[in-house]
Amino acid sequence: MKDEIKKFAVLGHPISHSLSPQIHLLFAREFSINLGYEKFDTKQDDFLERIKSLKDEGYYGLNITLPLKFSAFQICDELSERSSLCKSVNTLTFLGKNIIGDSTDGRGLINDLSYKKIDIKGKNIFLVGSGGAANGAIYDLIQSKPKKIFLTNRTFTKAIEMKKYWKFFAEKNQVILETIDLDFSKKLYFDLIINATSSSLTTQHSPLQEHAFNCLNDEGACYDMMYGSQTPFMREAYKKTNSVYDGLGMLVEQAAVSFNIWHQLAPATENVRTALKNL
Repeated sequence: MKDEIKKFAVLGHPISHSLSPQIHLLFAREFSINLGYEKFDTKQDDFLERIKSLKDEGYYGLNITLPLKFSAFQICDELSERSSLCKSVNTLTFLGKNIIGDSTDGRGLINDLSYKKIDIKGKNIFLVGSGGAANGAIYDLIQSKPKKIFLTNRTFTKAIEMKKYWKFFAEKNQVILETIDLDFSKKLYFDLIINATSSSLTTQHSPLQEHAFNCLNDEGACYDMMYGSQTPFMREAYKKTNSVYDGLGMLVEQAAVSFNIWHQLAPATENVRTALKNL
């Protein structure tokens, strides 16, 4: 008898661009798992109804993308420490009557940095943005033991609030958090600049001016969590360094962590990265 198809899906709005089905089906092929993976365009108002429906239909788990990660956080019966602190869930597992939530974005970022041979231990990181993407990644950035993480945001009060919220966790891990406004004038030195804003979706301007990129160390790198095209942030970064990356690797690596949560298997990501670049 043919193995039962394990059903999964990704929810978000918009969702047509999502590569999650291709990624998870490629992972499943490695282990000969009979897996179905769909994508459902889901708005905030329809989220709870959609979750209930898919749970009743026997889905094993769901990936959650923008703008639903906080909504997913709110509906869970159990949360990992990571997702509890980040107030963000991108991986749901249905276990009996319970919904279990986890966040794999931060691990996806760290694993991609590692793949790219970017070591952040003891280094200075400049994290641009204080929204959901930044808060979803900072737990794992802090756990990787950089020396300092500089926080900024277009609305500067949000960066101050973010520092206050993460201060205890950072101190526990012996990491210094500092806030700097976007027009900072003092000379600073960064080993890695991460763009966690969605500015490339709404504007053709980089969230950082030229003077910020001039603070990048000679061996430093720039990373944009967005993927799919070269962003204004990346174009500006290339004026300073050739070590400029988009978030496609992060997408693959966070999916690999989700796959491991659901199947207790660690998929290889190299071939999947290559396959996606060739799409």
